[in-house]
Amino acid sequence: MSELNSDHTAPEQTSRTTRRESNPRKELVREELMDIAARMFDERGFDRVSMAMIASEVGLGRSAVYHYFSSKDEILAAIIDSEANVPVNRMRVLAYEPDKTATERLRNVVADGVVRRLSSGSRFVRLARLEAQIPPDLRADYNKSRRAIFDEYVRLIEEGMASREFRVVDSHIAAFAIIGMGTWTSRWFNPKGRMTSAEVATIIADLALASIRATSVQDRVLDDARQRLRAIGADLDDLLASLG
Repeated sequence: MSELNSDHTAPEQTSRTTRRESNPRKELVREELMDIAARMFDERGFDRVSMAMIASEVGLGRSAVYHYFSSKDEILAAIIDSEANVPVNRMRVLAYEPDKTATERLRNVVADGVVRRLSSGSRFVRLARLEAQIPPDLRADYNKSRRAIFDEYVRLIEEGMASREFRVVDSHIAAFAIIGMGTWTSRWFNPKGRMTSAEVATIIADLALASIRATSVQDRVLDDARQRLRAIGADLDDLLASLG
């Protein structure tokens, strides 16, 4: 290690070292460290796990672990990034796809989120259980990503209501319900079961859309009536307020 960090390292050697450090093998080791650390944080508690314990569990020397992560906080930050921040970016790509209806975009967002959860092993579930133990400086980033996901669901639902693809519902409650449907799959899904993650994702997306879709002319008439009644009620409130 000291030779690699020497001030006398030639530029060519530095370039080769950088390439080695960004190679697929390093990424595989980082992922393994994150998996093991997530399990240890979940089972023993974040505060009770040290870098030495993680190194022992993975079968590396302590100095070798520091080659990949500088601290256990950095490991947890990487877990949060992979299980919270990266999904937000992916979701926004799907949520703003051009030339697609709100129904199509919401379906894609729900299905993609379920497949991701069911394909990421246990890390997503472990991170969810670790919420209360996440240090304040990392919790802010984690909460920000969760809020961003919620806001995108609310926006899509409200967009669908505006286009009359969805019936009039409380968009916040509907968002919580749909997110919950997708999130809970990681608790009961069996990778060796009769359905693949993609098949489960399709069913969950169908159920989510069925819960809010405006399926008939009657639904639209009722929605219009509700909106008009709300508008009349608002006008009456304004009138009463002006009369003092």
